[in-house]
Amino acid sequence: MKKRRRWICFLVGIGVLWAAAAFMLDHESRIPAFVIRHREDLEEIAVSCLQGDGAVEKYRGVKVEGVYSGEHEIVQFLYFAFGLVPSTRYYGFYYSQDDVPVPFQNAGAVLSQVSEEEWNWYDAGTDNGGRTKRITDHWFYYEAWF
Repeated sequence: MKKRRRWICFLVGIGVLWAAAAFMLDHESRIPAFVIRHREDLEEIAVSCLQGDGAVEKYRGVKVEGVYSGEHEIVQFLYFAFGLVPSTRYYGFYYSQDDVPVPFQNAGAVLSQVSEEEWNWYDAGTDNGGRTKRITDHWFYYEAWF
């Protein structure tokens, strides 16, 4: 009887861990919801960064990475990252003042359009890449891997 109860507790524990991991790793739906819920505050932070004020380093646990220059300047926010080099993934979002999608950290990689609202990029000769999706006007989700 004790063995059966332990086995059931073990299976329930595994199920709870699996469900928690699935919930925590669902960045593609959690990040857009976060941006939409806090859009007004995030937009103030982004505009402030673009004007040269980098005083805000974090907002509700999300790191404000700052301005990345290029043809289209962005303000990038890091929501979650995991892994060790050379296998790291980054998840976040960015504000594009010009409402134009860009690759991770505006690094100059070429975006390939997947759909009307989604783009991919790959670093030639490596396994580095990423994707970006429109959340709403001026706001984009990103995922990058290295």
